[in-house]
Amino acid sequence: MSGVKFGLFVDPDTTRYCGLRLRRLKEAIKKSEVLDALVEELEVVGATGNKMAAIDKRIDTLCATKSSLWFEVAPPEVLAASIFRAKKLGRALVDDLWKRVAGVADLSAALTGWLRLGGFEVFPGGAPAAGRANLIGYRGGGVIATPRAFGIEATNDVAELERALEATKTAHVYTSVSYIACTPALIAEYLWARAAITPRWEAEALGQKLRAAGYGLLLVEGDAVAQAILPQERKPDKAKLAEIASAIMTNEPGRP
Repeated sequence: MSGVKFGLFVDPDTTRYCGLRLRRLKEAIKKSEVLDALVEELEVVGATGNKMAAIDKRIDTLCATKSSLWFEVAPPEVLAASIFRAKKLGRALVDDLWKRVAGVADLSAALTGWLRLGGFEVFPGGAPAAGRANLIGYRGGGVIATPRAFGIEATNDVAELERALEATKTAHVYTSVSYIACTPALIAEYLWARAAITPRWEAEALGQKLRAAGYGLLLVEGDAVAQAILPQERKPDKAKLAEIASAIMTNEPGRP
């Protein structure tokens, strides 16, 4: 492993490190203030000339050191996580890169638009058997097609995300698919929170938990929504789907 190599055939829009799109990561390291912040954050020595080369060398050393948080972690992951954490960087720059929002309500418009583009009617959560979903997309069946219900739990808080992940272990959910939805910023915050209680950086900590539960992951970046992890499709009992449909139709006046 030599320096921060991104690969020639890696998709810059679907590949992410610490929640951040590779395209945005590449743009970030072109900024002098980001390189200066990385030099300080990673305690880089000898960065008087080519700062990126010195940062690369430092990351190589950290990834090869068994006592380091970054031991055997992919160098681009170290780079992205360090930018997010860099004390010298203005929060406005970091928040823009990771698309931070003030509250969970700020995710609603983008998620509602995403569901409607898929042909779903959108309703508030709270329907029986829909788990912790705070947003539900429902599409009725036809002659051939069967009814489908998408359950989305949007969150903007690490503690709430932890509770949601814990709930996936025991929840009996009868929607066709279930998602957790958040910003890339929350992914980075979650991974750094994990780093405080584990000896190694766990880049796949969230992904492993979601895949084990069959949940998908939606990342909201402004008006855009990306499926970072595909959910496991279920075939819920028709009676359960009808129960969900009846409940959400009752709440129709309060739909998003």
